[in-house]
Amino acid sequence: MASPALTINYNGDVLDYIITEAVTENEAVAKGSVYVIPDVPNKISIAKMVSTSNPIRRREAMPTTKSATVTWSEATLTPVEMQIYIDDINPRVFEAAWRPFQPKGSLPDKVLDPNIQKVFADIVLRQAQNQMGRLFWQGDTALAASDPLSYFNGYVTRAIASATNIDATPAGTIAIGTVLAGFANADAAIPDALYEDPDMVFHCSTATFRLYQNAVIAQTYKGQGQAEVVPPIYKGREIRYYSGFPNNKILVCRATSGQDSNLYAATDKANDIENLVVGKLRPEGELYFLLAKFKMDANFSIDSESVYYTGS
Repeated sequence: MASPALTINYNGDVLDYIITEAVTENEAVAKGSVYVIPDVPNKISIAKMVSTSNPIRRREAMPTTKSATVTWSEATLTPVEMQIYIDDINPRVFEAAWRPFQPKGSLPDKVLDPNIQKVFADIVLRQAQNQMGRLFWQGDTALAASDPLSYFNGYVTRAIASATNIDATPAGTIAIGTVLAGFANADAAIPDALYEDPDMVFHCSTATFRLYQNAVIAQTYKGQGQAEVVPPIYKGREIRYYSGFPNNKILVCRATSGQDSNLYAATDKANDIENLVVGKLRPEGELYFLLAKFKMDANFSIDSESVYYTGS
């Protein structure tokens, strides 16, 4: 079983810390856009009730004409099982390079220093949260089983498939010359009943927001200077941008971390993905393993109250 590749330039003098790369976390949750329901081991239904419009009718002394119909429906969240597993962590690769983190004990009972365990766990957790952040938006069960985004359907995938969400008028592929029109068309498609709701938020990719910033700066009038920060706001409505959101698309919906959010997620336990187990792979061996098991799914609570824009 191969150990992790490690290039060591050891000269007897070492740092007392390990540098790790910067990785974007699960921004959908971190930015307060998703209501996460914990303790869902199997599945849960989000109950929805809607009434037909114009329920007011003329008075009847003995009412006989039904004036409205209330329809009950459900959106289902079925958390899918996933796991993280690494089985080739070798404490001895740290013997020569990082003095404070050297494994303790005699051979073959070298113990992986807790600091190294934490570094391993943190690095893997960051990448796991990054993948989960992309799954929330781009997850698609129609993808090949080997695809990292195939575990459950994300919000954009569900918006594309929905027959009841609101489709905004496209204004061409999102670019510096069309991005403002894209936001304008998405804004125009917001229903009147939701237009003044401060929690109706624009969601887009970081790349789309950067195009938006450049488009605002490029305006001859009303634009901001290149030295100024363009705030993530369009017509007073917040723009939340995510590195895991697909390009060329905009989603507008109510987004909070509470039950009034239109973006729901369900998990078995709230912090399952963070519960990483590190232990010896086999009693007689020197290698360690890292393991985490968790469940997750995502869905709209009311997809008919979401506006989907694609720049095609």
